[in-house]
Amino acid sequence: MASDAGPTGWKKVLDYRDIRFWLVLLFVMRLYAIYLPPLEHQHPWRQTDGLMIARNFFERDANILYPRVDIAGDKTGITGSEFPLLNYLIYLVSTLFGYQHWYGRLIVLIVSTLGSYFFYRTIRMYYSESVAFSSTILLTASYWFSYSRKIFPDCLSAALCLMALYLALTYLEKGKPHHILLYMALGALGGLSKISSLLLLSVLIIPMCARHFPLERKGWVAATSGGILICVGWWYLIWMPYLNTFGYGNHFTTGCPLFNMGWEEIRANFTAILRRLYFLPMKYLGFVAFAASLIYVLYKKQWIVFALFIIPYACFLIVLLKTGKSIVIDQYYILTVIPVMAFISGFGLGQIPIKWVMWLVVFAIAVENIGDQVYDFRVHKMFAPYADLESIVDRFSDRQDLFVINSAPHNPTPMYFAHRRGWTVSPAEIQNPSFLADLKSKNCKFVLVCKEIYHENFDVRLDLPQLYESEHFRIYALGDYKK
Repeated sequence: MASDAGPTGWKKVLDYRDIRFWLVLLFVMRLYAIYLPPLEHQHPWRQTDGLMIARNFFERDANILYPRVDIAGDKTGITGSEFPLLNYLIYLVSTLFGYQHWYGRLIVLIVSTLGSYFFYRTIRMYYSESVAFSSTILLTASYWFSYSRKIFPDCLSAALCLMALYLALTYLEKGKPHHILLYMALGALGGLSKISSLLLLSVLIIPMCARHFPLERKGWVAATSGGILICVGWWYLIWMPYLNTFGYGNHFTTGCPLFNMGWEEIRANFTAILRRLYFLPMKYLGFVAFAASLIYVLYKKQWIVFALFIIPYACFLIVLLKTGKSIVIDQYYILTVIPVMAFISGFGLGQIPIKWVMWLVVFAIAVENIGDQVYDFRVHKMFAPYADLESIVDRFSDRQDLFVINSAPHNPTPMYFAHRRGWTVSPAEIQNPSFLADLKSKNCKFVLVCKEIYHENFDVRLDLPQLYESEHFRIYALGDYKK
């Protein structure tokens, strides 16, 4: 590692012994194909869902308090959602350069890289360079590697909370007011963007119990932490239910109504959920390093280190009880707890006395993780046809025309790429004549049939005037067609 006599300033960034060298390298690697549409293998629906909100800020209404989606039929589209920070950042960039979906990728990548750097600085405040370095590499090369360039808020919000954690600890150490103000701002934005990211701030319980920090500083940390919870609580408990009164309340789910219902879902899907917990975060070699490090920490009675891991991890398990089996499909739920797993792994690896052995293990874990995620840096052939949807529907319809699409209620991807508004429904609903008649009365003008969704046959034929057919889509006119 770099010593005090080594390179200084920007020259350190070019020194392979400096963490910034590796963070910049990993940043550049993830710039590959960053301009591609969000049609990779993992979760295009989640990305296009957020992009609809961003594009509506740009095209319809820029009020950040009123996020809008395109799948609310003939309604306004205003709906309850996570606080649209990422969506609004995309909008702000779009006001300068015109709307492009890939701005979201770049924003998340920049913020998550900063989060990794502040993660390193936080650990370095109290532990060795080896522990901080290895923990940071493990985090950045983990499941974060591909998801830190996806257009949804999980990595972004977790990164904001990691920055906030560093600022809170720095305030406790130095007592400078701007640190506590920035802690509250970044912590609130992180928690608002993804409420589960607040679990990363739960480790502040430990320094708040430390006697050597002045009581006044701890009081300010407690007060600003309360402010963060008030902001998050106001959005999710008061404002979001209000947004749902605009007529589309099916957009955001808080999981199972009761914890015992979540537990029953977990029991029924225990093997699949367990695989998500041990395989996804840092793959197989990473899990071995994590398990061995955890055993080492317990054996050596490193209770502070264990507490830094178990407090946020226990909070995550509580969240898991609320979400139930959702983690089986929505695998990104695990992202917010990876930092504490990376820390415990880095701590254990940092105790290896022969440093080249430690670096070899870290390198092997990083290679396995990155190698297992590079497939997600290209458009998946299953979703590639969606990229042409807007040019197809433009032949028959105007931008304001309402569509109904058989992509299932919670799959907005075809609607986003068609650049239209309307309804997304199941294939069974779209074959119901009375249902179509009702939509026609609401001024729905076209039916878009996607023949295949996630390798499932969704193709249906309707007794309506057919306007277009290809290998992937079929378009019908719902009523008289004039163009």
